[in-house]
Amino acid sequence: MNASAMLDLKKLLLSLDAGIRAQQFDQDLIREKANQLSVMIETHAKHKHKSLTQEELAAHKMLHHVIFATTLSQYLLEQSEKGWPTKEEDLAKISEAIKEELTHLENAIDKHLHLHLLQIDKTEAFIGQQYRHTLAVVALTGLAVIFLTLIVVFLMMRSVLEPMKILQEGTRQIGMGNLSHQVHINSGDEFEFLAREFGKMAEQLSGYHNEFDLKVQERTKELLHANDELRKVEEQVHNLSQKLLTVQETERQQISLYLHDNVAQNLSSLKITGESLLQDAVKGHLPTQEERADWAKLLNHCIKTVRELSYNLRPPGLEQIGLPSAIADYSRDFTKQTGIFIQFSKAGVDALDFPFDHAINIYRLVQEALNNIEKHAQATKVEIRLIASHPNIILRVEDNGCGFDPEQGVRKALENKRFGLLGMEERVRMMQGTFKILSAPQQGTKIIIEFPGPVAQETEGILT
Repeated sequence: MNASAMLDLKKLLLSLDAGIRAQQFDQDLIREKANQLSVMIETHAKHKHKSLTQEELAAHKMLHHVIFATTLSQYLLEQSEKGWPTKEEDLAKISEAIKEELTHLENAIDKHLHLHLLQIDKTEAFIGQQYRHTLAVVALTGLAVIFLTLIVVFLMMRSVLEPMKILQEGTRQIGMGNLSHQVHINSGDEFEFLAREFGKMAEQLSGYHNEFDLKVQERTKELLHANDELRKVEEQVHNLSQKLLTVQETERQQISLYLHDNVAQNLSSLKITGESLLQDAVKGHLPTQEERADWAKLLNHCIKTVRELSYNLRPPGLEQIGLPSAIADYSRDFTKQTGIFIQFSKAGVDALDFPFDHAINIYRLVQEALNNIEKHAQATKVEIRLIASHPNIILRVEDNGCGFDPEQGVRKALENKRFGLLGMEERVRMMQGTFKILSAPQQGTKIIIEFPGPVAQETEGILT
């Protein structure tokens, strides 16, 4: 009989006691509890001859209380159905008996709970003992497993760390630049394969290193050579700048000398003549027709001189009529002024669109060449050719003069600070062209200039 059944029995007895006092029962509840107790009685009856525990024996001892409660329940139910014919004195005795049963039942419940507590203590002690035993077994097993694991790990680490140390040392040696270092591992596993591949890598690195050194040396030589070339170019640029400054200064001096020898003298003569005519007019003497004609002639000559200077500085027709026509006009004017016959011919250049800086440079080259011929060549005939020979332009100026030794001529020109030929050479260099002088004493002079030409706009035949 468990604690739940005892509590049900107690509830039944309390219900019976309350029903006696009130002479009214909850019949369904009492029947239900009585039936449950009857089932319990039958169950205990089946185990009557079996070996029972102490708790089960105590439960069997409670059966007479159960039987009493069951019998009393049936009796009181019958009395309730009959309208309570029993005397009050008997009912009072029954109520007193129920109270005694309740007292015995409470004592039995206390004992039963005490037995259960003892059983719980025993169970807890047993469980604790089993737990400690199991814990000890698990601990010993764990220690054994850990010990075995440590042994296995030690052996594995030993088989792994040794090759790793060798590989680490190889890596350190290669990192220090010792590319000839060899890694030897004969473990017959992946580490041996890794060591062989490591050796191949070291050989490749050594090859790359040697190749890189060669390339660095070659590149260093190239850079040194380029540096030398750059210094030469810088020197050439510096020399060119100095030469250009010298040429500019020479041109300024020539312009100044021209203004002084021509314009200034003409203006001075014009001033003196004008003042003389003015003084005569103040005195009442009118200038004669001849004096006025001389004064007008002098004025026209001064104007012509200024126009010639302006024309030489910037030819006005160069942009309008084009380079070939401008050279032809200048050649005709030069022949009129000097008496030197100029034969100008051209081929394939009329269709070319010369940039202005190229056109003015070519024009100046022709001017300078003719000026030099006038001053030094003693020539009677000059041939000028301007030819388009794709992709270049060729300018040839040839005279029948006295000729000269080019090296000595250039040296004397520098000593005397004459920079005509030098200026021509610098102009050609600015156009990225070539400048040649072919001459000898009493054999005339040839100047051959060749430079990159512009793109043609249309096809043209040879014009002379």
